[in-house]
Amino acid sequence: MFVRSTGLGRTLLTGRIAAIETTNMVPATLEPPTNGTKEPMRMLMVMEITHPVYWTVRAFLDPPDLRELVKHIIMNPGLIMRGIPFLFSAGPKYDKPAGTHGAAAAPKAGPAAPPGPSKGPAPVPKRS
Repeated sequence: MFVRSTGLGRTLLTGRIAAIETTNMVPATLEPPTNGTKEPMRMLMVMEITHPVYWTVRAFLDPPDLRELVKHIIMNPGLIMRGIPFLFSAGPKYDKPAGTHGAAAAPKAGPAAPPGPSKGPAPVPKRS
C-alpha cells in the first residue's frame, strides 16, 4: 500500500495492513477502559508503515464510519465491477527500498575532506 499525507509534503510512504479487529480500547491511551467506564465497540485497523520510516498507524472506525464505507462501495456499481477482478489479481512486485526499518544509512567510506573554509559566502562584517 502507498500512503500520502499533506503534512509530509511529497513523501510517499509504503506499508501494509497488519491487523483489523474489533475492540473497546480507549483510542487516546490505547488501553482498556478503567474505573468502570464503558467505551463503545470500534473497528481497529493497524497499518505498518515500512518506508521511509517505521511507524505503526492505528485507525479507529466508529459504526458511522464503517456504514459510510460500505455505502460508498454499494452505491458505486463501477467501483464494484472494477473491484471484483482487482480482488482476485496478484499484487505487483515492488523492490524493497534500502533501510526498510528507518535505519540510517552508513556513511560511504572515502578520503576525508581536508579542513578548510566552509563553502558559501563569508559572513558580513558588522558596522560600528
